[in-house]
Amino acid sequence: MTTDAVRLTFPEHSTALADRLATTALAELSQEELADLSRRYDEALAGPDTEENDTIRLLTRPFSRRLAIPEYYRYTGLHVFGQFLSGQDDAFGGCLLAMHATLTELADLERREACRHAVVPEHLAERLLGLHRVIDQVGAMSVAPYSALRGADLVRAAHEDERLERQLLLLRRCCGFRRSDKHDEHIFIRSVQACELTFFMIRGLARQAIAVVGLDRAEFMFRMGQLIACSELLKEIFHVLKTLSPELFLGFRDATGDASAVQSLNYHLMELVVYGYDERKAETYAGFAHLDLINDPRLREFRSLKDVVAAGADAEVVSAYTEVERCLLMWRGRHYGFGRTYLPNMKGSGGTEGAGYLKRFIDKSGLCSGTRLDDPEDLLSRFAFC
Repeated sequence: MTTDAVRLTFPEHSTALADRLATTALAELSQEELADLSRRYDEALAGPDTEENDTIRLLTRPFSRRLAIPEYYRYTGLHVFGQFLSGQDDAFGGCLLAMHATLTELADLERREACRHAVVPEHLAERLLGLHRVIDQVGAMSVAPYSALRGADLVRAAHEDERLERQLLLLRRCCGFRRSDKHDEHIFIRSVQACELTFFMIRGLARQAIAVVGLDRAEFMFRMGQLIACSELLKEIFHVLKTLSPELFLGFRDATGDASAVQSLNYHLMELVVYGYDERKAETYAGFAHLDLINDPRLREFRSLKDVVAAGADAEVVSAYTEVERCLLMWRGRHYGFGRTYLPNMKGSGGTEGAGYLKRFIDKSGLCSGTRLDDPEDLLSRFAFC
């Protein structure tokens, strides 16, 4: 069933609301309009579990005045990804589907923008090429050990599954709304969402690798290969993001307000699992109620992938982990480079010193981890959003 066929069955009022949010600069909404969106969320939440109400909840949750949602999560709409992933049997495969769907829609937006010009601007042409590289990488990702299944196979199968097609349509339509009227904000917000999915995938893969190290060499090495592929994906996403010039970025940055990536729980949990607890960030964690979770003793006691590998005497295992660490180090370097170029002598939107904050955490040596391997209350297993 095609996406257009599925859309025809969507509740009319939900479609109208999604269209309105997708074509409106959210930063320009009046206080009355914002209050109305908050009211609609509360009404849908209190109402029955219908398709209409479920869609309105997803669309309006970021505008709730009753919920204490960090600004980063109001901006990124990660609750929509959280709902999608909660309905998937395999979190990794679900992430590949979600990333493919959102980046494919982004590529369509960029293509339409390019067609508006008599001569396609160089940055748009480069952006489209880069997006298709990322989409191809997603399609080439191996899904499970001892299986030939790839991301592209999941995408093809999804087109034959009406329920899954509907979930993916919700995912595309219920988030990614710009706060400014600048087209280039699209690449920024979708890149952030793609990185969030990748952080979650890396965390899950690292946990799976920890569980089998010393028990199943083949699966451990497979997980290392997946981790390397995810790290390469992060680097490629940032490469595409750099088609956004500093001038274009600053054209919409103020509209994003305090939506800082320093508030990303998925990112900090990924680093906790891979490297261990970072005492240098204790103040940052304590500064945000949702990040203070990381100071929970149960999380600080988890065994990191780095320490599990170091505890063994298997040279091949160490070599595989070293390659993962090298790839992630390169990504952190690019992240710092992005901050230095795009926020020169400027504070970060989360109150940090900007690029200087990123530079301090490039090195991950000497972080602490404990002995805990179990995951009470799925603290490390679920996709994180607030």
